[in-house]
Amino acid sequence: MSDLRLLRGFCDLGAAFGEPGSEQAETIKSGLRAAARGGYSALALEPFTDPPIDTDAQVQLVLTRAQGSSCRILPIASAAREKGTLSEMTLLREAGAVGVSLGDTLPRNIAFLRSVLEYATQSGSTVFVHPSEASLSDEGMVHEGEVAERLGLRGIPVDSETIGLGILLPLVHRTRARVHLSRLSSRSGVEMVRSAKASGLSVTADTGFRHLLLNDHAVEQFDVNHKVFPPLRGEDDRQALWEGLLDGTIDAICSMHRPVSAEMKNAEFAASPYGAIGLETCFASLVTENGRTIPQVELAQWEQWLSHHPRKILGLAPIEAEQEGTWWDFEATWIPSDSTLVSRSRNCPEMGRALSPKPVSLCRNGHEIALP
Repeated sequence: MSDLRLLRGFCDLGAAFGEPGSEQAETIKSGLRAAARGGYSALALEPFTDPPIDTDAQVQLVLTRAQGSSCRILPIASAAREKGTLSEMTLLREAGAVGVSLGDTLPRNIAFLRSVLEYATQSGSTVFVHPSEASLSDEGMVHEGEVAERLGLRGIPVDSETIGLGILLPLVHRTRARVHLSRLSSRSGVEMVRSAKASGLSVTADTGFRHLLLNDHAVEQFDVNHKVFPPLRGEDDRQALWEGLLDGTIDAICSMHRPVSAEMKNAEFAASPYGAIGLETCFASLVTENGRTIPQVELAQWEQWLSHHPRKILGLAPIEAEQEGTWWDFEATWIPSDSTLVSRSRNCPEMGRALSPKPVSLCRNGHEIALP
């Protein structure tokens, strides 16, 4: 028996690949294959490669290397170039960038942050930022709380997010910039964004799918694949993220796909870089836990959070599943493993765990095609 359903293609708001500079972790082609197998038909690519995506030529290079893939790539450019100068946002947008990113933490120079927001407003660019205050995040490894204390690991406090938002949101109000808040992780962060939206600020927000599924107890066995940024937080924070999704404070769910090569990731916990791959397992992991460890959610709502809202944030038109969709078998299970994952990296917390539904094929322009 099978239960085949055609769903609209998902759109991710924050995946990172390794190319250029760390092709052993992920190339553009391998990352887009992984995305297509996870149900994605569009993907916003973070810019912090080596060299970073900070010029119109780099944007065009990414678009060229993505040609022929079943998943469309949408480059986000770096908001700043080396030596702290502003990127040419107008040229970047004209070259195909869907926005500019400030990265995992706010700039330490607040005047520079204001300049970024002012220039983005003038150029019509969306600013993507995880609102973390840098000095409170430095050298932290996990959520600051009872688990971190018991394990003897340096924590990253919730204050890093709330203070970051406290710095950022008044500047958004002043500059009227269009800002997307990436990877919200805490109750206080959700409450601040809820108030900001109620006051009319032009902000949108997403959260990582594992922050909806797990709390900081996931790191108790020192599993490096659960070392992500921002860190998995407390259970109260996890519940607040669900409250924010369900009431519209949080607009979308992102994969937080961060490939890391095995030789780098499989180090002792303190030395292991942040990151886990997630494009292939995001949707199946959420549905597997639907109504069990997470609230019962209908398919139409998943499509809102994974497809419609992300596309709207990026300025893309809505799609129909027949033109840009994925066939899923809701009776079938599959197990992430070396033989089933197509990402070049294996830093996957779901490795070896049975997930359902299983992707079967793609639909593009009215035609069914095989998974890449």
